[in-house]
Amino acid sequence: MTGKQKVLIVSGAVLLVGLIVVLSLNRGGAADSRERQNKLTLAQEYADQGEYQIALDLVNEILIKNPEDEEARKLRDELLRRKSEKENASQSELDALREQNEQLSNNLARMGENLTKESPEEKAARLEAENKRRQEQQARKQEADKLIEEGRKALAKDQFDDAIAKANAAMRLIPDSSAARTLKDRAEQAKRDAESAAERKAREERERKVKQLLADAQKALDAGQFAKAREMAAEARRTDPESGEAWALEGEAWYRENPDSPENRKRAKEAYKNALKSNPGDGNAYFRLGQIAAADKSYEEAIGYMEKAVSLNPSRAEAAFELGKLQYRTRRYAAAADSFEKVSRIEPSYKGNWFNLALSYQKISKTADALRALNASVKARPNHAASYYELGRIHLNAKNWTDAADAFTMAATLEADNPAYHRGKGAALYGSGSLKPAKEAYEAALQLTPGDGDTLYNLSLVAMNLNAPEEALNYAVKAIQADSSQPTYHYTLGLIAEEVNMPDQAIKSYRQAITLNPKYTKPIINLSVLLDESGNYDEALQYALQAFRLEPNSVTAWNNLGKVYLHKEDYPNSLNFFRKSATASPNDPELQMNFALALTETGNTDEALAAYRRVIALEPGSGKAYDQCARLLLSSGKTDEAKKVIGDLEKKVPGYPGLTELKRLMP
Repeated sequence: MTGKQKVLIVSGAVLLVGLIVVLSLNRGGAADSRERQNKLTLAQEYADQGEYQIALDLVNEILIKNPEDEEARKLRDELLRRKSEKENASQSELDALREQNEQLSNNLARMGENLTKESPEEKAARLEAENKRRQEQQARKQEADKLIEEGRKALAKDQFDDAIAKANAAMRLIPDSSAARTLKDRAEQAKRDAESAAERKAREERERKVKQLLADAQKALDAGQFAKAREMAAEARRTDPESGEAWALEGEAWYRENPDSPENRKRAKEAYKNALKSNPGDGNAYFRLGQIAAADKSYEEAIGYMEKAVSLNPSRAEAAFELGKLQYRTRRYAAAADSFEKVSRIEPSYKGNWFNLALSYQKISKTADALRALNASVKARPNHAASYYELGRIHLNAKNWTDAADAFTMAATLEADNPAYHRGKGAALYGSGSLKPAKEAYEAALQLTPGDGDTLYNLSLVAMNLNAPEEALNYAVKAIQADSSQPTYHYTLGLIAEEVNMPDQAIKSYRQAITLNPKYTKPIINLSVLLDESGNYDEALQYALQAFRLEPNSVTAWNNLGKVYLHKEDYPNSLNFFRKSATASPNDPELQMNFALALTETGNTDEALAAYRRVIALEPGSGKAYDQCARLLLSSGKTDEAKKVIGDLEKKVPGYPGLTELKRLMP
């Protein structure tokens, strides 16, 4: 059955009563006038409730009988106008609801912990950030070009220091600018060429001293003598205030001494920034500044520094890797994937890179690329449980149950204390139909996290499929005790309560699910059916209409509306919705049977007989279809045909309990 669809079997007595009602409405003028007025009144009521299509169907029935009915024509035109306005105003809402209902249709969506993809909000934020960064990059380029032009003019006037300063400023904006680097080299060479012999000698002596101090500072740094390294670097700065290398060594000493210390990071940051004033091509300084900014949670600043580090040292895998991590953290998943791909080309065995690359591709829904990266990850790190887990999630999402189960099993074997790995294994086994192993996997997860709502919920689903409703009920109740905010938990409890014949509890559970999510159609439909079965037709109709508004093209919603209207003896509406569902699913015997019954009640004898015969053709063992068909033939005076149908019933459905009664009806 589809959802809560159930074949409606109407007894012979009820059938005859329905026919009498229909016949009484077709007895001439007064009855016709009352019928017309009732339809107009009902159409207006539906219109007031926003049910314009139902109202239009009623008005069209009047116009079919009398196309000149002016009142009906005016009402039809008004209904068409209001219907069009409503559809235009609510289209975006309907699209959103349709998408949500599609997501809600798969129980494995929650069990399998489907891949977390980029949300619309995340995508919008990412695109906005990328656009902002492009604008900033363009502004930096324009400013750098302006500085380079000014530097060239200064060099032409032999203003060497000014030209060097302009080149450095441009390189701080665009570190890998070849134009700025060329300008600086030419200005420095021109400055040297213009020196006197005495100036040249003093400069060369100063450079030798600084070079030795920096070499000694580096040795001290390598030996872990950070204070001594800073002291020598400071001496080099005093000797040559323009030495960017001296500032960089001092910064390195502060950072490496204790990168977890905010004070050390602050001192290192100041030193690196000073280093870049005279040596803006120092890629390591940008790399360290990026690390410091990341540690201080200044991620935008960190990305800017890391991008410059990568541009200056494109073969440094560590810089590209750290940039990728920062881009992923700030939801720039496509950019992160590009960075991790760069690392894979520079250093294919870089630890953790394939895994991070896979996560980035998953975020932008490039599943094939993610799968490729994960296969490389498990090959590079065969003991990395998280790689197997992500591999399992991709296979689970694609319903490759065996591959998913293998991957989750490997993850759970490597890290047996991780409940998510056991839950993943359980989901894959559940999907493959291996219910008992799935239960064992979920039980292993439950031992690790006894109060986890999802695990308890999944166990309730497995128990239901193992035909253990009492056990399923126990797990479902515990899931709600663990987390009462999940509408799916209440919905599932309602299903189980129905199974164990607790209709009051089922109604209560469905109501709670709807309270938590008023757009959750499954409990709405099920609640409508239960209320209908209990004889509460008015409230059943309210929920059936609510489901129809949420899913106006749902066959299940149409079918259930048809059932409620049938029980309310609103035969035109019942027929309307049963016709919709039967037309949409011509090979569904249940829907065809409901349609046949509605046709019978509305006096459409020939069409009803054709519908019963369709049911018999689709499901030759449907005794009720033969039964109802024979009764309708008898009431229509077609005794010979009825006799043949009863004979077919006796052959096709031996032992049918109503056969004796049918034979007694034969004249």
